[in-house]
Amino acid sequence: MPHIFVVDDDPYILQLIAGYLKKEQYEVTSFAHGRELVGEVRLKKPDCLILDIMMPGVDGLTLLTELRTFTEIPIIMVSARGEEIDRLNGLELGCNDFLSKPFNPRELVARVKGMLRLIHSSRLSQGVELKETERHQPKEGYFSIGNVQISEEFRRVNVSGEELGLTGREYELLLFLSQHLDRPFSREQLIQQVWNYDFYGEVRVVDDLVKRIRKKLAQVQATLTIDTVWGFGYKAAVHTR
Repeated sequence: MPHIFVVDDDPYILQLIAGYLKKEQYEVTSFAHGRELVGEVRLKKPDCLILDIMMPGVDGLTLLTELRTFTEIPIIMVSARGEEIDRLNGLELGCNDFLSKPFNPRELVARVKGMLRLIHSSRLSQGVELKETERHQPKEGYFSIGNVQISEEFRRVNVSGEELGLTGREYELLLFLSQHLDRPFSREQLIQQVWNYDFYGEVRVVDDLVKRIRKKLAQVQATLTIDTVWGFGYKAAVHTR
């Protein structure tokens, strides 16, 4: 039985979501705030997390940032404000899907089902996918590309010894492109590979993320760049300075 965590400070919303999920035979654990969430995720390892943004104390985006330092469980964020900046921030920080309040609980359940199906399918094909990925991963656990060093163990990127300070999603996009140096990917391919699911919203979230990474790389004069492949997408490349 899949285990779903639901975090919302509105008791009515908690009860509503939990009721619909339990009808589908999901195990549900509800949280009225996020103070205990991180520890419980580490301990119980839920299959999916539904996380509200607007909460007293620790907000959802802060929790999302901390969670993405150690887990890749599917996370669906909800927000009463429904502003585009909330959606973009959530996707950039690592959430898998986003819903604005008020929402239809049946739609939320459908998105949970779809998310879990994708995760299940990914696990079934993981053995084949790993063979391709392992060709690009040195045994030492880090890449050295020009003056850029990428540590997979600590999820850090250094340029000439200075840490770049990337968010979780920025790191994942740069890592993926670096593993496939000079190979172009479309925005849709990057969303599927880096976000790990089929995204049907605005693909410009990739453009926003690339701009942020480029700015940080340029500030430290990195020789690794993300180049635009006009009419298609992006690729990682090395340019001597």
